Amino acid sequence: MIGAIIGDIVGSRFEFNNHRNKNFKLFAEDCHVTDDSIMTLAIAKAIMETERAINKDNEKNGYYSLLEEMSVRYMQEIGRKYPDCGYGYRFNQWVFCANPEPYNSFGNGAAMRISPVGFIARTESEACKLSEIVTGVTHNHEEGLKGAEATAVAIFMAWNGCTKSEIRNKINSSYYPLNFTIDGIRVSYQFNETCQETVPQAIAAFLESGSFEDAIRTAISVGGDSDTLAAITGAIAEAYYGVPEILRKKALTYLDDELRAIYDEWCEFTEARHPLTKFKMLTKYIGKLSDRAYFGDWVFDDENDGSSEHPKQMPFVKYDELVKMFVDEFYQFSQSHPEYKLMKYHLILEDYGVQPNTAGLRDAKVELLDAQCILAMIMCIIRFERFGEGLLLNFFKEGIILKWLKRLKTIDDSDIVSNPANIPNQSSKDK
Repeated sequence: MIGAIIGDIVGSRFEFNNHRNKNFKLFAEDCHVTDDSIMTLAIAKAIMETERAINKDNEKNGYYSLLEEMSVRYMQEIGRKYPDCGYGYRFNQWVFCANPEPYNSFGNGAAMRISPVGFIARTESEACKLSEIVTGVTHNHEEGLKGAEATAVAIFMAWNGCTKSEIRNKINSSYYPLNFTIDGIRVSYQFNETCQETVPQAIAAFLESGSFEDAIRTAISVGGDSDTLAAITGAIAEAYYGVPEILRKKALTYLDDELRAIYDEWCEFTEARHPLTKFKMLTKYIGKLSDRAYFGDWVFDDENDGSSEHPKQMPFVKYDELVKMFVDEFYQFSQSHPEYKLMKYHLILEDYGVQPNTAGLRDAKVELLDAQCILAMIMCIIRFERFGEGLLLNFFKEGIILKWLKRLKTIDDSDIVSNPANIPNQSSKDK
């Protein structure tokens, strides 16, 4: 959820003064929270109060009807305290209406507030159902429902370890054609407050990004309804990359005491149900690698004879798409987590007594090493590929990369167990 809030705050000063490149100061004096953040927090509050009252596992006990009621209650209750935060005309009427009814909207407000659903859902189908409930109280047009659902599903998939290719394929097949690039639309894209002209662009901005911050900058560079675009992109990017602590702390300074209290409450609520794992971006590949025997092939030049007129191309490895995605995402992880200083992998390995060569990496006692060293070993073999074609292929084929990822997963799991605050409270969960 903090990703949506950051996107909203950063984009707030560009909504009516678009900035169509990535070069700008993220947080400035004229940045502020808008209706995007406030309604996101209202939906989070509605979900928390519903789950405290009723067990979600039994639909017959009225969970969904109560969630609908709570969504209306808290969007109105919280929304009325911020009358000048930027509501659209019809939503403003709804917030202050004594008997609020859905008004057949397909505005992008449906998608801007949906991120809590993507983080709390346990299955994709549940994400869709929850999205329908909290969206339909206002945006009950099919395009409004679709925009919110597409966003919730993208967040759910990113949060649960899906790759960008899997997310792209899902959106393409079930929601919107992503047959464009951000560079291709940047000049011509116009301000638009509909889901169908905001959500695809926001998802594309995430898919083209290299880190959380880059996702926000890419979304802003599109132009248009900047705060909402960046809020949608930021929520998906948070689920996929995580959020750098420095950005999270800065964004929270823009929340007043009441909004901050809801945010803190949400963090405690979600951590109790979904223990955070630091290395999910990488360990999501364990299942994919375990089921795969093919990682790439050597390619030899059989067309040329080696003469000066027809020189042979040096043999090279054509890697499987999964390997290329893993390498790309590892670099993204490294960029998003500068605290590991992974570009200094040689020094890290030497400090741990691991020789920075293929023999040293193979012989390392993985079960005795911590995350810093495991990550440095992965970076080492990826970088070695520049000097020794096929070395990375061998480490995939021999299961060494898989072994290292399993060690990271073990470290993540042990961190959860050793921190009681992250262990789900079964009794409270079943209330």
